[in-house]
Amino acid sequence: MAWPCRPARVMAMEITDDVERAEWLGLRMQRERSWARVGSVAGYGFEAYARVLHPRPDGDDIWERQRWADVAATAGKVMHPLVQWERLLGRDEPRGGTSDVGRLDPQVLAALAPILSSATTTPGDALAAYWVGGTGQNLLGRPVSIDRYDYILAATSMAELAEPGWGPEIGLRGEEAPQLLWPEDHAWVLATEIDWDSTIVAGSHTLVSAILTDGRFEAFPVDEDSDLSWNGDTINRPKVQEPS
Repeated sequence: MAWPCRPARVMAMEITDDVERAEWLGLRMQRERSWARVGSVAGYGFEAYARVLHPRPDGDDIWERQRWADVAATAGKVMHPLVQWERLLGRDEPRGGTSDVGRLDPQVLAALAPILSSATTTPGDALAAYWVGGTGQNLLGRPVSIDRYDYILAATSMAELAEPGWGPEIGLRGEEAPQLLWPEDHAWVLATEIDWDSTIVAGSHTLVSAILTDGRFEAFPVDEDSDLSWNGDTINRPKVQEPS
């Protein structure tokens, strides 16, 4: 899996208290009976949605080339848009041992950044949202509620995100991708639900197609009503043993 080389830094990410800029997204996440649905995390009403699976870390916290598909093949499981990591491991209930739950690797974000940049008219004006209960807990700023979570906002650009290294600039302890990211023109949303093993990109058909056809990512097409909960993977459920 080849990730991009680091270009010269373009700008410094900085915390912003302009929380009104996040109101639109919270409104687009709201729909009755939408728990664990793609739209409840990335917003309803976009043309298309891609689900990017989080790469599998090895014991040294280094991202290896082995993909979910390799694990599925070894375990005799099936890869499909709603596949769940722990289902591939044959578990009958979730234990929190996903590939990397709630965290998009910054190197993956860096690879996505140029694609996202080409799909917006405002690549130099984007907002990153860090969940205050996780990566954003040590950030100093005015929190904003976006649907069911509170976040700290940081102004950034797609050129900056193409180069991992922005974390210390806003007070993060290490390198952390945001839970939510969107450009000022609202052309797309990148969303990493804190309890999911994958990240959603919502946007145009062209954007989603570019991600799905890029061999660096293990990604699937989904729709706004796709169920990405543990129960959404009905294909890889353990077989029930018939009583003898």
